[in-house]
Amino acid sequence: MTDLGADIAAALPDLRAAAESKMVDTCTIVEVTTSGDPDPETSLPAETRTTVYEGRCEYRAADTQARSVDSAGRQLVQQGSVLKIPVDAAGSAAVRVGHIATITLATNDSASAPVVVTVSGTHQQTYATARRLPVEVTSSG
Repeated sequence: MTDLGADIAAALPDLRAAAESKMVDTCTIVEVTTSGDPDPETSLPAETRTTVYEGRCEYRAADTQARSVDSAGRQLVQQGSVLKIPVDAAGSAAVRVGHIATITLATNDSASAPVVVTVSGTHQQTYATARRLPVEVTSSG
């Protein structure tokens, strides 16, 4: 009998390379922090943007399978957007809920950039081939 876990682990670099080969778009993910007194001109808190990840990505605007959700007695359709980034890329593990991602280049769909999304969840998985981040669209096109 073979050790399936060991077989998957051995194949994981090739599986990740295959997943990354589909990441033909580019994005930047930043952490936005506010501090200090409000800006005297805008009355908004001063913001600092720190780049957490910059590089390859794959963006899917909505799941192909919608989920029906019962909310206060009404049936609503919930669809989720996903941003995929390489598992081992510098900064990919540092992405957190609330970080802002901008899809800066959409190679095969010019309408998909620029799109700004907010990370709404994180993704860790034993045999992950990509980091699949649930996101919510903030602004597009």
